[in-house]
Amino acid sequence: MLGSKRAEGIDHDDAVRAVVDILGDGGLLAVTPERFAAAVGLPQRRVQVDLDALAAEAFQRLSVAELADVRRTVLANPSPAEQLRSLLVWLATPPQDSDAVRLEAWALSRRNPALRTAVRENEEAWHSLVASVIRRGARTGEFLQADADEVAAQVISLIDGINAYQLIGYRSDFDRMRLLTRVLQAELGLAWGPQLLDALAPEPPAV
Repeated sequence: MLGSKRAEGIDHDDAVRAVVDILGDGGLLAVTPERFAAAVGLPQRRVQVDLDALAAEAFQRLSVAELADVRRTVLANPSPAEQLRSLLVWLATPPQDSDAVRLEAWALSRRNPALRTAVRENEEAWHSLVASVIRRGARTGEFLQADADEVAAQVISLIDGINAYQLIGYRSDFDRMRLLTRVLQAELGLAWGPQLLDALAPEPPAV
């Protein structure tokens, strides 16, 4: 919420949309008083808002919309194994801008309680989706019986690390994805581990 500090002539939804646009263009680090004032078309001296709260709400809107799109795509697949494959392909190879904003949110949330809450809720939402697919696969016999919440937490934490590695170019795509597929094969007994690995990061030809 804008709280007691409201920008003259700016509707709250318009303010959040302005920050959403800034996030899409330059990430959370670009959400500055100067950039916000330019986005809403007012002199900076007339803009007195809680940018931390606006950034948190904008991040939440973006992440909720993104997850809804991914959920529709994932659940369009007929089987839990294909649902999980589709989900992991997206999680392990997200749009670079989305991945960068997510990691910025993690870092900036140390000093922004509202953003920290939004990031935590986003993590819980992804966890819930992964766990629900794992439970579905266990019921149909496509996956080994396992603690869905525990496996989902392991998968999400590993993907967070893999995506951070990707942003800084640490290790090859093949090496990073191999870490993920090994966990899935061990925990869920998935036979398509190598095929998933090839789809995400084909092994470079031998020199």
